[in-house]
Amino acid sequence: MSGLFESLSTATSALTAARLGLDVTGQNLANVNTVGYSRRTLILADQPPGDALSPGRGVSVVAVQAMRDAFVNTRLRTEITGGAYDAAVLDGMTEVEAAVGLPGESLDVEITAFFDAFATLAQDPTSISAREAVIGQGTSLSAAFRTMTERFTAARRNADASIASSADEINQLAAEVAALNTQIVSRGFDVESLRDRRDVAISRLSELGGVTATTNAEGGVDLAIGSGRPLVVSGTAYALTTATSGPLGLTSLSIGGYDITGEIAGGRIGGLLAVRDTLVPGYQTSLDQMAYDFASAINTAHQAGFDATGSPGGAFFTPLAGAAGSAAAIDVDATLAADSALVAASGTGSIGDNAAARAIAALRDARIANGNTATAVGAWGQIAFRVGSDVRGAQASNDTHDAVTRQLQRLRDQTSGVSVDEEAANLMRFQRSYEASARYFTTIVDTLDTLMNMVR
Repeated sequence: MSGLFESLSTATSALTAARLGLDVTGQNLANVNTVGYSRRTLILADQPPGDALSPGRGVSVVAVQAMRDAFVNTRLRTEITGGAYDAAVLDGMTEVEAAVGLPGESLDVEITAFFDAFATLAQDPTSISAREAVIGQGTSLSAAFRTMTERFTAARRNADASIASSADEINQLAAEVAALNTQIVSRGFDVESLRDRRDVAISRLSELGGVTATTNAEGGVDLAIGSGRPLVVSGTAYALTTATSGPLGLTSLSIGGYDITGEIAGGRIGGLLAVRDTLVPGYQTSLDQMAYDFASAINTAHQAGFDATGSPGGAFFTPLAGAAGSAAAIDVDATLAADSALVAASGTGSIGDNAAARAIAALRDARIANGNTATAVGAWGQIAFRVGSDVRGAQASNDTHDAVTRQLQRLRDQTSGVSVDEEAANLMRFQRSYEASARYFTTIVDTLDTLMNMVR
């Protein structure tokens, strides 16, 4: 009798294991499209026999385990951080590249037109319309410098706005991770779905701010940002606060009272900070230097000539105090702009002489910019080349990160991803197991019935 009842218990454990296998397979299939879901697998173990003549007592379900590879997940988050950085730089630089424009369609056109206007004046230095054209081209060129400065400033402000919104999202995700840590630690079991949600949140945080994750002894995940600043510790999240400063009102980031703006070098925020605080300001500095050198050279040549009244020429552009801010400040001198007779075309003071106009027109080919190493158009070309080179570099780096990320994603999917074909095979396997166990169970019950009928 005890042997048959043990067999009945064995059949029951087999039915239970097969049913749980079907449940696990169904769960996997239900979440085949769920982002961050880790495939579940049933861990089974045979129950040892009770005595030497027993083959065993069936099967026991040890656990329903989520399949994860901690090493691959960590590497994947690292590549996500780098890829997000490059993507943010690429987005910002694409905007700057559009602002700079194509050769022959941007600031270089205005510079060429300005020198052309003086060349035309040299052909007829007494022409009032030619003098007015020189003033007009000077005004147009000054406006082009200011417009380019405004575009650079707009690119910085757009990057800054994205930084502020990304900081808000980081705070929301950090709070979510802290709450999930608390739930995982307090429940202690049946927490795989919570861990999946936490992994998704951490991946997004890595994308935004380049956070680093460490699993603590309780099973929670601690997060740090910047130079190891705590963002999440067990069930506590520390808010990333924002403040505005400087003439442009740019966003600074702090946590726990410490300014960490300069510490974030990865993720989307890191890329946006690079655009806002390094790349675009570098272009602006070059543009300011170019405007200062250009205005100084034109003023020097103009002051060496004589105007239509025979008086020594004054400054063509309003004198600039220094290179900083010159692109935004450059403008035709107000007194000269109001009276075209003040334009210096003569080199001797004689009416009809065109030496000064020719000298200024000849500056188009002179190395007057960047420490007398480049022409005005050449200096602008160097800025445009730097922008284009930075865009191509960001694109190449982004493509590399994308390729590595895709490869790591495939590695993750091999461990954690759900394969419909594999799960279909599992369905058939557990179904056959259930059918066989049910037949075995029925056989044991029929045998017991037969035995009971014999002893009645």
